[in-house]
Amino acid sequence: MTSGSGSARSNLAPGSMLLHIGVHKTGTTAVQTALANSRDVLGTWKVNYPGRLMAHREIASSVMGRPLGWRTDGAKPPREGLWEQTVAEAHGFDGVTVLSSEFFAESPDDVAERIARDVAVDRLHVVVTLRNLGRILPSAWQQNLKSGFETPYLPWLRRMLFEDDEATRSTIFWRRHRHDALIARWARIVGPERVSVVVVDDRVREGIFHHFEDLLELPRDTLYGHRGEVSNRSMTLAEAAFLRRLNVAVGGAAGWRAYPNRVQAQMVKALVEGRAPAADEARLATPQWALDRAAEIADEMVTAIEASGVHILGDPAVLRERLTGPEETVDDSTDMPVDAAISTLMGALDATRSSDAGSLRPRSVARRARSWLAHRR
Repeated sequence: MTSGSGSARSNLAPGSMLLHIGVHKTGTTAVQTALANSRDVLGTWKVNYPGRLMAHREIASSVMGRPLGWRTDGAKPPREGLWEQTVAEAHGFDGVTVLSSEFFAESPDDVAERIARDVAVDRLHVVVTLRNLGRILPSAWQQNLKSGFETPYLPWLRRMLFEDDEATRSTIFWRRHRHDALIARWARIVGPERVSVVVVDDRVREGIFHHFEDLLELPRDTLYGHRGEVSNRSMTLAEAAFLRRLNVAVGGAAGWRAYPNRVQAQMVKALVEGRAPAADEARLATPQWALDRAAEIADEMVTAIEASGVHILGDPAVLRERLTGPEETVDDSTDMPVDAAISTLMGALDATRSSDAGSLRPRSVARRARSWLAHRR
C-alpha cells in the first residue's frame, strides 16, 4: 500500500517497537534530536525513546555484534546483552518503543532476521527515511572524507554512478544507498505492511517530523516543536579540499591509524563547527552529468519500492526529481591556504599523538606529509 501525501499508521500494540533504520544523510539527526528532546513529553502518549543519548548506535552495535564506524582499532566493543535488555523492556512497556539509528540499515540478512525474531514480527514496524539521491551524493562523499578518504569528488562520482562491478556495488555508499534492495530485504523479513518509507523533502522543513508524528499517533507538532537546533552542516568547497588533502598528507585511512580516534574526530569537528564560513564561500557542486545519472538510478529504485507494497509517506516524485547543477564542478584548487593549514595541523597532530602509538611513529607520518607539501609548492 502506498500513500502519496497522506499518512500510514503503524498500528502498533502495547509492547511493540518502531525501528527507524535510517538511511544515512536523510534527516536522521534531526529526527533523533526531536525524539531525544521530547522524551519527557512522549511518555504522555505511551511512547518511549530509551536511553539518554540522541541515537541508539550502541543498541545497533550490540545486535550486530561489532563496533560501528570505519575504525575498529581502539573502538568501543559492542555491549553484550544491551539488545536483549532493550527488547525485554520494550515488550514490558505499555506503549510503543522507538529505536533510531542509521546503522541498523547496515544489518546483514541474518541480523535483520534476528531483529524480527527477537522483537516478533507482529510487534515490529520498520521505518526508512529516503532523500533525493542527487542531494545525498555530496553529503556521502564528505562523510567519506571524515573517514580518511582521499579520492576527489569527480572520480568518486564517476565510479559510483557509472561503474557496475562487484567492488563498486560493495562499497559503503551502495550498501547504504541502494534503497530498493534495502527495503526489499526488510519487506521480505517483516512483510511490506510493516515497512514505511518516509520521503524527505528538503523544501518542507516540518514534513519529516509530521510523518513520524503520524506513525506514532502523536498530536501535530509534538516532535516538530522539540526539534531544536541541529548542527550538522555540510562542508564548503574549501573545507572539503582541506580535509581531503590532509588525508593525502597523513597517508589516508591507514595513516590515520597512527593517531587515536579522538584526535581525528576532534579535528574534523573543529573544522566544521569551529568556523563560520562566509556567505559567499563556494559550496561543493555536483555536475549536471552526475545529477542526470543519479535521477535515472533513483527512478529505477523508486519504481521498485512502489511495486513492493510498502507504505510511502510523502511524494515519491521528490525522490525522482532531476536536480540542476553546473556542467562541471570546481576542483580542489581554492583560494584557501590549504597547504599552510595542513602544515599547522600536522604540528598539532604531533603534539596530541597518544603516548602508546609506539611503532606507528606518527612523527614519520608528519615528515612524509611535509615532504608532500614541499613538492606541491
